[in-house]
Amino acid sequence: MSSPYPPAAPGMAPSGTMVPPELASKANNIQLMGILSIVFAFCCGCVGLILSIIVLVQAGGVTTALQQYGSPPDLMGKVSTGKTCAIIGLAITGAIIVLSIVAQIAGIAVAPRGG
Repeated sequence: MSSPYPPAAPGMAPSGTMVPPELASKANNIQLMGILSIVFAFCCGCVGLILSIIVLVQAGGVTTALQQYGSPPDLMGKVSTGKTCAIIGLAITGAIIVLSIVAQIAGIAVAPRGG
């Protein structure tokens, strides 16, 4: 089943209206920060946590703004990818924090007793 509309150019809504460049830039940034949140979850937990939270907070507003322009599939996909990656980055960061706390507690519990 083919669409009655010609394929839209990147950043172009299906209705033919152009999405503002700053909104397209925000969608790109959300995707980039979401991916980086996974990367930084492994090396700098705080940075990954902060990026994940920023993406999750901003994604709702950008999605709403994109819906006013007919929900361009390429930009909506970028926002969705960013949100998914941010959730994964948040889960990894949370797991690392919990594991480090458990390791600290276990290290204290099995500390050798000098006497």
